Amino acid sequence: MGDLHGDLGHALQAFQTFAQNDVRVILQLGDWGVLWPGQNWQTDLNKMSRALSRHHQTFYFVDGNHDWHPKLQEFPVDLDGLRWISGNVAHLPRGYRSVIGGRFTLAALGGGNSTDRDLREEGKTWWPEEQIADADLERLGNDRVDVLVGHEAPLMDEADQDRRSTELGIPPKEAAYAAHSRFMFRRAVLQTRPRLTLGGHYHRFVDETLTLPGAPPTRVVVLDMNGPQRVNMAILHTQTLELDFLHRNGDRTYSTNTAPERTNND
Repeated sequence: MGDLHGDLGHALQAFQTFAQNDVRVILQLGDWGVLWPGQNWQTDLNKMSRALSRHHQTFYFVDGNHDWHPKLQEFPVDLDGLRWISGNVAHLPRGYRSVIGGRFTLAALGGGNSTDRDLREEGKTWWPEEQIADADLERLGNDRVDVLVGHEAPLMDEADQDRRSTELGIPPKEAAYAAHSRFMFRRAVLQTRPRLTLGGHYHRFVDETLTLPGAPPTRVVVLDMNGPQRVNMAILHTQTLELDFLHRNGDRTYSTNTAPERTNND
């Protein structure tokens, strides 16, 4: 799932759609937003957990820019490297690694910089911990991965981003701040040389190929934000890394069929 922004109604419909497609493991790509200051987040979390239980699903998420970072840090990381928020909802800390489908390596690198930082209040609606730091890249490491998941994306048309920033009235200083996390995520791609990256953040759907100097081609997929008729959901087939893209009502947009070989972590 792409950005959720605390939209419980969207989440519950998405869970049902995933269940109808026999999906039991859900990965949300930042801006989860269920934990938020001043909100009755425990009630929403309980509703989400109950719905997941009904569908026999487990929900994992990476942190985005619109997540309550200090609160997330209050939850301990277990021996498997996961930060459990409830019995079936877990945060993937930056640098987390796992194996999916018994053969592909997946790594997580949350974080992203807000374009509206100047309109938010530090400690209440914005936190400096949103930024991807050098220490995060060190935790991620240099071993190659097959799939890199995060909130950011390494490929966005810079001229288009500049145009969008101008249209939205984003000050140049804030636009440059927002672009820095994209630069940091590109560094992560150069370190880990993934075949596929999955992210959100940009409130639109992207499926393109990126080739960075010194790295093999990387397929870059960005899922849209919450809402009807948005490509906010995908099914990742963990045996092949194929993707099916969906709207939350279950309508498919298109599928892909790529079957890459397993990566050697050398």
